[in-house]
Amino acid sequence: GPKGGDEINFIQKGQNYGWDIASYGKKYKNKNNEVDYKQSHEDYGFKEPIFSFIPAIGISEIIKLPNNFSNLWKDNFLVASLNGKYLYRVKFDETYNKIIYYEPIYIGDRIRDLMYNNEKKKIYLALELEGAIGIISNIE
Repeated sequence: GPKGGDEINFIQKGQNYGWDIASYGKKYKNKNNEVDYKQSHEDYGFKEPIFSFIPAIGISEIIKLPNNFSNLWKDNFLVASLNGKYLYRVKFDETYNKIIYYEPIYIGDRIRDLMYNNEKKKIYLALELEGAIGIISNIE
C-alpha cells in the first residue's frame, strides 16, 4: 500500500475505490519519475473514502463493537493499528458516509487482530511485539 492515506471505505457492490490509481497517500519509492497516486478519487470516477488517515495508522482490522459492551460506546467500531500502538474507537453517522469522531486509545503495542467475546463482554487484542493477548473489559 501507499505511505499514508489508510482508507476506510463502505464497500458496496459495483463501486470502484480507485486502488491502485487513487490514494491520499504517496508511493514509497518513485522510480523512473512515475506519477504519484491521484489525490482525488471522485475526479477520476472512483468512490471517495469515508475517511483517510494521514499519517497512516497501519489498519489491520475493523470490527463493529456490539452495543452490549458499554452504554458509553453505542454504535462504535474498533480499528486496530500496527503503527503508533493505538486502538481507535470510531463512530460513523447513521448512513456510514462519514466519521462523526474517532478516539485514539494508547495500547503500547502493534495490534494484529481483534475479537469480541459477546458472552463475557470482553475485547481481545492480539499484540504483536510482546506476543501477548490484551483484554479490555467494561467496568460500568
